[in-house]
Amino acid sequence: MQGLILAFLILGPIAFGLAAYFTRGLLRNSLIVAAAVVTAVFGLLLPFQGIFNYSLPVFFAGPAFLLELALISLFIYIGVNRRNWLVASLAGVQLVLALVEKFYPRHGEEQAATFVIDPLSIILVLIISVIGSLILIYAIGYMAKHAEHSPKTAAPLGQFFFFLIAFLGFMNGLVLANDFRWLAIFWEATTLCSFMLIGTDGTEEAKQSATRAININIFGGTALALAPVIALYQGGGESLTGIMGSGLLIPMALICLASFTKSAQLPFQSWLLGAMVAPTPVSALLHSSTMVKAGSYIILRIAPAMIGTPLANIIAIIGALTFVGASALAIGQSNGKKVLAYSTIANLGLIVACAGINTPLAFAAAIMILCYHAISKALLFLCVGTIEQTIGSRDIEDMSGIMFKMPVTTTIAIIGMISMLALPFGLLISKWMAIEAAVRYPLVLFLIIIGSALTIFFWAKWIGRIVTASYHEEYKIEKIPFSMMGTMLTLVTGVIVLGLSAVPLYQLFVRPVAMAAYQHVTTVAAAWRVMQSVDKFMEAPLFISLFVVLVAILLAMRSIKESHIRQPFLCGENAEKEVTSFEFRSLADKRETAYLSSYYMSPVFGEDKLTGWFNPVAIALILIMFGALMI
Repeated sequence: MQGLILAFLILGPIAFGLAAYFTRGLLRNSLIVAAAVVTAVFGLLLPFQGIFNYSLPVFFAGPAFLLELALISLFIYIGVNRRNWLVASLAGVQLVLALVEKFYPRHGEEQAATFVIDPLSIILVLIISVIGSLILIYAIGYMAKHAEHSPKTAAPLGQFFFFLIAFLGFMNGLVLANDFRWLAIFWEATTLCSFMLIGTDGTEEAKQSATRAININIFGGTALALAPVIALYQGGGESLTGIMGSGLLIPMALICLASFTKSAQLPFQSWLLGAMVAPTPVSALLHSSTMVKAGSYIILRIAPAMIGTPLANIIAIIGALTFVGASALAIGQSNGKKVLAYSTIANLGLIVACAGINTPLAFAAAIMILCYHAISKALLFLCVGTIEQTIGSRDIEDMSGIMFKMPVTTTIAIIGMISMLALPFGLLISKWMAIEAAVRYPLVLFLIIIGSALTIFFWAKWIGRIVTASYHEEYKIEKIPFSMMGTMLTLVTGVIVLGLSAVPLYQLFVRPVAMAAYQHVTTVAAAWRVMQSVDKFMEAPLFISLFVVLVAILLAMRSIKESHIRQPFLCGENAEKEVTSFEFRSLADKRETAYLSSYYMSPVFGEDKLTGWFNPVAIALILIMFGALMI
C-alpha cells in the first residue's frame, strides 16, 4: 500500500499531464480535475501510513542514472540551442560530477532509503497535493480566458498543462527523496518545469525571465551535484541522512547554497521577480506555495545536523537579511504580483533564519510559517490574477474602487492580506514564535523585528487602497468562471479555519514534529523552556476581542445611509454635485481632478536603491560561510 501511494503521488501527476498534453476541450478539463482529485486523495492518505522509509529495488539504480544523464543532456541542449553558454557550461559540469559520483570508489555500500516519509516531508506533500490540486482546478477557467488574449507566440495549452500537472509529481518526489541521485533528478525536473512555464507566453519579456530563472537554478543544481562528490571524498554518505549522520559541513553548505537559489534568497531573488510574467496559476503553484518552498524545506531537513556550528549562525543571518531586504523592497512596488513575490521571498528568508537559529521553537515557527504562508499566498496570487483579468491591470493604484466592481474577490483578497499580518491567523503567531526563538541572537532578532514592521506597512497600505470606494447602496457579485471562484472560496475557507485553529494545530501537530527533530540533541534545554511559553498561550481572550471588533464593524456598516454621505473635501470648490466626483475648481476656475495615491517612497525603497546594497552583503555572507568552513 505504501509503495502504491508513493507511485500515485509521484508518477500519477506525470501520467495525467501526458494525457492532458494529447487532448483538448472538455476531455482535457476532465483529466485536469481527475489529476487534482487523485493527487489530493493520495496526499491525504499518506499521513495514515505512518513514518516509514522506502527503498527502490537495486534494479532502478541504472535507469535512475540514465534518467539523470538525460535531464542534464536536455539542459546542455537548451543552453546550446539558445546560445546560453552559462547553462550549457554548468550542465556540462553537472554531467562530469554525475559521472564522478557514479564511478567514485566506495568503501562499502551505504544502505540508505530512497525515500523518507516523516512528519516534515508529509507536511510538504499535503501542501503540494492539496493546495496544488486546487490551483490546477483554478487554472481551467483562468487559462480559458487567458488564451483569448494571449500572444500568438504562446505555447499550446496542452504543453502548459503537461508541465503544470507533472510538476506536482516532481515536487512530491523532491520532498520525499533521500538518495542524492533521485533528489537531483526531481530538483532539475522542477527547474525544467519552471523554465518552460515562465516562458509560456513566448514574448521577449517571458523569454528573458525564463532564461534568468534557468541560469540561477542551474547554478544551484550544480552546487547540489557537487555535495555528494565532496561527501564521498570526505568519507560520508550519498544521501541526506548519510551526510547529516556524518556531520560533513562543506556538503551541507553546498546543499544550503543550492537551496538559496531555489528559494530566491538574496542575492538570487531576481529570477522569482521575473517569473511573475508567467500566468497566475504558475505564480501561485510554482513560485509561491510549492517550488520555492523546496529550498527552505531542504535546509530545515538538515538543520538539526548543523546545530552549534558557524554554518547555522551564518544561515540565520542570511535568512534574516533576506527577510528585511525583501520586505523593504516590497514597500516601493506598485505592481501587485511583485509585492506578492517580494513578500514570498521575505517569508522564505524568515524560514531560513529559523532553520539557522536551530532550536525546537525556531523549527516549529518555520513549519508554521511554511504552512500558513503557502495557503495564504496561493489565495492572494489567485485573487490578483482574477482582478487582473477583470480590470486589465495588476497595478495597485488601478485597484481603487474594485470593492464595488468585484466585491467577492476583493473581500477574499482582504481576508488573505489580513491573514498575513494580523491575529488570530497563524503567520503572526509564527513570527512571534520566531522573535521569541531569536532572543539569543541579537543581530538576527533586530533584523526580524525590522522586517516584521516593514511587512505590516506594505500590507496595510495595499488593504487601504483596495477598500477605498465610494458609497453604493447595492453590490453586484462579479461573474467569473466557477472553477476560479470555487477555488478561491475553498482556499479562503481554509485560511479562516486554519487561522482560528493556529494554537491547537501547533500543540497537536507542529510541536511534536519539532520535538522529534531535536529529540537526540542535548544542547537546547533552554530552548525547550521558551517553547513551553507557546503552549501556555491563551487564545480565548483573543477570540472574544476579535468577535467584539467584527460585530462593531458590521453594526457600523449597517448604520450607514445614503443621507450620511457627503462630497469629499478637495483642494477647492467641488466642480460636480455627485458624491463620486473628484473634480474641483482651482485657480482661474480651472477644473482639476484630485488624485489619490499610496506612498511608495521610491527614493528610499526603490529597487535601484536597495538591491545594490543588499545583494553585495548577501554575497559576502555566502563567501564568509564557505571561508569559515575552510579554516
